[in-house]
Amino acid sequence: IPGRDSTEYFIVFEPRLPSLSRTLEPYILPFMFYNDVKKQQQMAALTKEKDQLSKSIVMYRSLFDASKQLLDEIKCQVEEAKLKEAQLRNELKAHNIDIPVTQQIPHIEALLKRKMSEQEELKKKPRRSCTLPNYTKGSGDVLGKIAHLAQIEDDRAAMVISWHLASDMDCVVTLTTDAARRIYDETQGRQQVLPLDSIYKKTLPDWKRPLPHFRNGKLYFKPIGDPVFARDLLTFPDNIEHCETVFGMLLGDTIILDNLDAANHYRKEVVKITHCPTLLTRDGDRIRSNGKFGGLQNKAPPMDKLRGMVFGAPVPKQCLILGEQIDLLQQYRSAVCKLGSVNEDLNGQLEYLHTPDMKKKKQELDEQEKSLKLIEQKLGMTPTRKCNDSLRHSTKVEMTDCPIPPKRMRRETTRQNR
Repeated sequence: IPGRDSTEYFIVFEPRLPSLSRTLEPYILPFMFYNDVKKQQQMAALTKEKDQLSKSIVMYRSLFDASKQLLDEIKCQVEEAKLKEAQLRNELKAHNIDIPVTQQIPHIEALLKRKMSEQEELKKKPRRSCTLPNYTKGSGDVLGKIAHLAQIEDDRAAMVISWHLASDMDCVVTLTTDAARRIYDETQGRQQVLPLDSIYKKTLPDWKRPLPHFRNGKLYFKPIGDPVFARDLLTFPDNIEHCETVFGMLLGDTIILDNLDAANHYRKEVVKITHCPTLLTRDGDRIRSNGKFGGLQNKAPPMDKLRGMVFGAPVPKQCLILGEQIDLLQQYRSAVCKLGSVNEDLNGQLEYLHTPDMKKKKQELDEQEKSLKLIEQKLGMTPTRKCNDSLRHSTKVEMTDCPIPPKRMRRETTRQNR
């Protein structure tokens, strides 16, 4: 069947792939048919112009789409930075640190400098330390000497607990019996050792157990002298779990109180309801678990007589608090800088979108879209944006009603130039 002049035709390519599980959309190729040579040349020129405009419009749209996507991404970054800044600001407020709204960075820098100086001064202050030489570890199976495994903040408690464990302070703790035996051989048996794999752990005390003057969660009697489990006064710089095993075995349920009168009162009341463990006092006395007290064996000497075999003092708590505050301030400084940076990016992108160059490009896009529409009207073609969508829905109906072979279809266009 010959084509009709000034008629738009569509070639529909339908894939036939039996092995493909999903359905593919047909590809639709529109074209105009003319039987006049001069008209064909005019239409060919218009078609070429249309193609050039279409390419240019695609490029412009890609530019504007990319700019919009970048703007959306920067806006998300700004929101995230605001949330992070607010979160850290609230954490600083919990430490009683308020940051002004203006001149934030200089204020943060000054605060950091002051707090770092305070922390350094605290670290430099002399504090109790163990002067007993530690054992050269040599391998990961050696934890070190007992005197170096724990720290105690209070001087009086450190003195009496160190004395109470005097015979164990020089003992080297190992993870395995093999490592303990190796040290024993190296020192010709002179170094006492304690392998953790030889400890029967079921008899170790429960570190969460309440003091014995509590029965079923209730106070059985009111103690005096501030009793506390000796083990609870220890802090462990490293290997916490292993250290809890070691000191749980060495100290058991040993309790420390202020003085001998408080200790005797405590023992007298506790034995009415349960067994009383060894009691130590901050004055340096000891009441053994069997009730014995008094004599040189049960009285700790002054600190200087312990010859350095004493648990060291931990870093002051204020030093740790300052460390937390310094860390928060550094994080907050980074968050403020990040927020400032992304806000600058956002403002820069917004300014860029409103530059004369971008406004000109937008105007050019609008003009080109209008020109394209006019050319399509001259060509008698369906507008580019609507062509494919309308055909997808109408292809089957038109093909069945049309006398033209099924691979081709046409749409008549009404012309007024008769």
